[in-house]
Amino acid sequence: MAPSTVTYNIKQLENQLGVRLFNTHSKGADPTDDAKALFPLIEAAFKKLSKCNDLLNTKYKGTLKIGTVAFIADFLMAKFYNEFRKKYPKIELKFDDNPKRDYLTQLEENKVDVAIMQFLRRPGAKIKIFKLASRSMSFFTTKKFAMKHNVRREMTVAQFMELPFVCHARTGTVLAKLEKYFGQKLNATVVPSGLTAYGMVMDGQGVGIFFDEYLDAQATDQIVRFKIKRKPSPPPVIHECAYHKKPSALVTLFVKELKRFYAL
Repeated sequence: MAPSTVTYNIKQLENQLGVRLFNTHSKGADPTDDAKALFPLIEAAFKKLSKCNDLLNTKYKGTLKIGTVAFIADFLMAKFYNEFRKKYPKIELKFDDNPKRDYLTQLEENKVDVAIMQFLRRPGAKIKIFKLASRSMSFFTTKKFAMKHNVRREMTVAQFMELPFVCHARTGTVLAKLEKYFGQKLNATVVPSGLTAYGMVMDGQGVGIFFDEYLDAQATDQIVRFKIKRKPSPPPVIHECAYHKKPSALVTLFVKELKRFYAL
């Protein structure tokens, strides 16, 4: 919340109570005696409000079946999953991670409650879709490759263009975005899967771009992340979430939390 908003809200509260709550000075502000007298009441009110939130959150219970691939479930949604389960402990999230399945069809046939993918076709009239962005992405390679090819923590576009790049087929859209990002074609090797691409980079065959959630989860000090001088962060991967236009209460809750966490 912006400081100006806090100041405005405090002023509104002071006007409503008819007392001054803070004495301001050059080093900040100190609570008045009136504010100190009100503090125990306000603290008690917030504790009751917290209990109300806990009561409302625990009233939600049941199971949601999420259709997506293992990579998205295990890495891109790991932080969201942990936060959601902590907030709604009685809701179980089950991930159907068969990469050969058409999850839109599964959703239309009510075999999953929500589908999260980069969809290749548009859904039927009863299905609603919204876009969600992955968390940040980083260029990375191994320390050995970095030393051999003089990869620095910051690289110019020209220096990066001289390096071999590894990309997996599912992120064809990422490759297109990166080429738009650099304004020219990349010297890229395209492989079938993300884990194959990651493995090739770790074998010293080039540089890659991966989700920070995944790189953070790797217990290794052999990864070097770098950025491009005078360029913003790499573009995020856009996935889509599909669900029925007349969703259940649990799906409505899940979608609301998903939108909040992955807001574009």
